[in-house]
Amino acid sequence: MKKGDITFSVIGLGLSLWLILESQKFDYASKFGIGPGFFPFWLGIILAAFSLFRFIISLKQKYDAEDLKPRLPGWGSLGRIGLIMLIMAGFALVMNGLGFILTVFLFVSIILFILEGDSILKSIFYGVMFSAAVFLVFRYWLEVDLPRGLLGI
Repeated sequence: MKKGDITFSVIGLGLSLWLILESQKFDYASKFGIGPGFFPFWLGIILAAFSLFRFIISLKQKYDAEDLKPRLPGWGSLGRIGLIMLIMAGFALVMNGLGFILTVFLFVSIILFILEGDSILKSIFYGVMFSAAVFLVFRYWLEVDLPRGLLGI
C-alpha cells in the first residue's frame, strides 16, 4: 500500500496547491467579516498539512510483503459500482419528468431491492420514509421547492 499512500498524498498536495492558488482570486476578507477566499484558502492549507503528514509517514513506515501487494476491487465490486452509476444516471434523466420526491423514492427502493437484496416491501417502506424525510427537510425546514414532475409530486 506504500505506492498508494504516496500517490494519494501527492494528489492531495497538488489539489491543496490548486485550492490555495484559486482562493487568491477572491477576497480573503470583506468589511463585514470573512470573504469568499477564506474557506478555500484554509481548506487548501489543512489538506496540504494532512497530505504532507501522510507522505512523510508513508516514507518512514515499514511495510511487509502483504502491504506492498496491489489491492484492486474484484469484478463483482466493479459491477456493483457500474450498476450504481447507471441508476444514478437514470435518476438524473427522469428527475424532471417524475419529480424529485418520486425519483428519490424509486432510487432508494431500487438500490435496496437490487443491490442490497432486501424484500420488495422493506425496500418500498424505506423508499417512502426517505423520500418523505427529504420532502419535509427541503420543503419546511429549508423552504426550498423541489422539481415537480408530471404528477405534480
